[in-house]
Amino acid sequence: MALLSVKLILYGLLFVAICGTVALTLCIRALSISQNSKVPKWRRKNSPTHLLVVLGSGGHTAEMFSMLRRMKLDPSTYTYRTYVVSSGDDFSAARAVEFETEWLKQNSKLSYSANDSNSAESYAIVTVPRARRVHQSYLTAPLSTLQCFYACLLVLHGRHPEQKSPLLRTSSPYPDVILTNGPATAVCMILAAKYLRLFHYLGSLLNIKNHQDRDISRSSQAKRSEDALAPVHFQLRTIYVESWARVTTFSLSGKLLLPFADRFLVQWPDLAGKQAWMGMGKTEYAGTLVD
Repeated sequence: MALLSVKLILYGLLFVAICGTVALTLCIRALSISQNSKVPKWRRKNSPTHLLVVLGSGGHTAEMFSMLRRMKLDPSTYTYRTYVVSSGDDFSAARAVEFETEWLKQNSKLSYSANDSNSAESYAIVTVPRARRVHQSYLTAPLSTLQCFYACLLVLHGRHPEQKSPLLRTSSPYPDVILTNGPATAVCMILAAKYLRLFHYLGSLLNIKNHQDRDISRSSQAKRSEDALAPVHFQLRTIYVESWARVTTFSLSGKLLLPFADRFLVQWPDLAGKQAWMGMGKTEYAGTLVD
């Protein structure tokens, strides 16, 4: 009887090991395909775009707004902006309001769509729990990280209490582009985007339709003649910009997100051409992106 029990345990462990190996292999393969696949041209050039920006405290926020100013965003294209800040980060929220006020004032002569009567409605500032607080115990960090991840899912779905509906300004029910430069919240946001894309991609393979997507498709039927909605796995595109201070090594966020970000931009040549492992997308040298 004892020998039979040992055999059952060994067979069980072997089965778990095989399943784990298969799951890991499929995950690595899916990441490789996702990073190397090209997004088809599914809508017209300069069509309305929902931009989501993840802000971090201190230097991360300063670098992000420096980049946004250099990008010279066109409000007729980036018709809706969502700024994500961590709880307690009043500085980043204030900088977002300051940037929007300055940016919209500079572009006040540019024409908006008929639905853009109120410029304050063209952006939202959303607060999510911190992934990890300074000096927080590593025992409780996983719980706060999960809370942040869940909040990021709500933001991407447009269900966060502080969000406004961007459907009148964009042709997509989800953010089209997610831009971040390294705060801990960025890890949760990019992983949440990857999770949603994988979920919807598998659903499309199985011909499963999400009821919310059907409702959104009906509400935007008037727009579909001009800008058809893309599959979700072609939306939620993520761009990670490594900090200017990182010259030869990646930050912790950069190391974690190297296999997941669709585009990984670096500002120093020594970090160019790096990849998580063979077959994955490589980092791109973009030069200095901050003032």
